[in-house]
Amino acid sequence: MDGLREPVGAQPPEVYWRRRIVAIVGAVLLLVVLYFLVSSPGGDDPGGPADASANPDDATAGPTDDATAGATDVSRACTATDVTLTATPNPREFGAGALPVFDVSITHTGTAPCLLDTSAADTELLITSGSDRIYSSLDCPDDPTINAREFLLQPGAKETFTVTWSRQRSAPECTPVSASPGNGTYHALLKIQGIEAPDTRFVLTG
Repeated sequence: MDGLREPVGAQPPEVYWRRRIVAIVGAVLLLVVLYFLVSSPGGDDPGGPADASANPDDATAGPTDDATAGATDVSRACTATDVTLTATPNPREFGAGALPVFDVSITHTGTAPCLLDTSAADTELLITSGSDRIYSSLDCPDDPTINAREFLLQPGAKETFTVTWSRQRSAPECTPVSASPGNGTYHALLKIQGIEAPDTRFVLTG
């Protein structure tokens, strides 16, 4: 114990005391450094680079993709691969003075939303009897036979409306026609936005 309190050696006591103080301070600093290394691991830092690299990817992937898909779906026109179209006379026989009415059914059979516009240029109701072209809704641009409608169709959606024929003949460029269709069997072919419904048969009587 006396050796600790009173340093022994050839040097003055002050030299040995300074050496001891330097050694003690160095040991304390080493312990402090080791403590911080053990108690503060890099993985617990909430603002570390791992979180910063993950979040931006999530933020840019979701909203941007959804907005782009939505814009595309709204503007895309329906095609024959998206939609099934039918036109059914109601009833099959129309007596004297009765205007032929067709029940139109639209069924979306595709996998993505699309827009069907009945006012598109390639929309037509065509009435024929054998080789005789009786009527076309394209002959008179202002003909209200097919009212303007827009359908934003989701997959699996079904829509219905009716089309009525005036029971009059027509000619290209709305040229006046005096003769009226007589009794007999007729065929109706409906096309909306280039999508054709199957040919359907009906009868005029009276």
